[in-house]
Amino acid sequence: MKKLFLFGIMTITALALASCSTGSADNTYLSVEINPEMEMVINQEMNVVSYSLGNEAAEIVAAGLDLVGLNYEEALKLYLNAAVATGYIDIDRNDNAIAFQAYNQNESTMNAFQLEVQTKLQNYVGENKLGVVMMSQSEIDAELQQMVEQYDITYGFARLVVAYVAQDETRTIEEAVTLTPEEIISALVDGQQAFMNQFRNQRQVEAQAIKDALEEALQSRVQAHEQAVLNGTAETPDTTGVLEQYLNDYEGTKEAFLIRNQERVEYANALISGVVNQLLVGTFTYEKASGSLGFTVDSHEIILNQDMTYSETYVYIYTDEALNQNVSEAGTWAVVDGKLVLTNSTLDEKEFQIFGTRLIFENSDGIFMTFKKVVES
Repeated sequence: MKKLFLFGIMTITALALASCSTGSADNTYLSVEINPEMEMVINQEMNVVSYSLGNEAAEIVAAGLDLVGLNYEEALKLYLNAAVATGYIDIDRNDNAIAFQAYNQNESTMNAFQLEVQTKLQNYVGENKLGVVMMSQSEIDAELQQMVEQYDITYGFARLVVAYVAQDETRTIEEAVTLTPEEIISALVDGQQAFMNQFRNQRQVEAQAIKDALEEALQSRVQAHEQAVLNGTAETPDTTGVLEQYLNDYEGTKEAFLIRNQERVEYANALISGVVNQLLVGTFTYEKASGSLGFTVDSHEIILNQDMTYSETYVYIYTDEALNQNVSEAGTWAVVDGKLVLTNSTLDEKEFQIFGTRLIFENSDGIFMTFKKVVES
């Protein structure tokens, strides 16, 4: 089956730095942000020299991976496919985004690299039927824009400076802008290697456990999407207006992704700690469907009670009124093999995937119906 090589749930930033001289100037710096934030340094042969992970989300995605020595494109495939498998790149949404920025002291090299990155992004997005928009990092990062104006530097070098300062709280932007790209990259390599050693020794086991839980919750959906792409039946989501939303309010637009991902991590931790039942108790209401249902959901509510009983009510409206459904039933619920199973009074079972504080039901037409937990005020 064709594997997904995806760039996008939030934002992917590709920023490269190289030079024409010897030593570390021959290396390339690449920063990747999806919400999980990852950066790497690659050499002239385009193999990964070092890399580091910028937040908890990236540590979860990259747990168990070793990218050093790989061609940078293969490293990205492994990392981004892991992001798809764990849900940080959402195959069902139309508002994923890619931002990328290239920098090189040689302008022609910079332009060629930028075009190469853009072409790869467009190819993979199209081939894998993803709802993704692309933009330049310079268009949405106010900090970079301010630095470019204040210090009269390029957007690419500004991003490199930000990475350098972020590694050590004693460093300052004022100091960094006086350094050469070679000096900054050399320091980044040392810092990245130290970071990854610490991560593997102290946090990787925990991150891997969360990653496994997230992948299990999404496995059937990701496999269904891959099969649809392979069969030629997958449809590209409509991204009309999405780019404008990001350009007008980047942080606000991606906030929903951050919240949903944190909810899923909370569920994974609950699963690991054996307290999933407590997390699920509450009311879930219909949110959306992955395709055309053939009817309108007037209402659909599922209540999971502390005593392991449940009630489910829904009203479906069809074009042919004779088909309208107004259903109310009750029974017991349980989590079996990581999935929610509802058993009604006639012993009929209905199975849901647990996706953080969302439940996902696949109906007989292969449409995924998502239910969101109601947060009590």
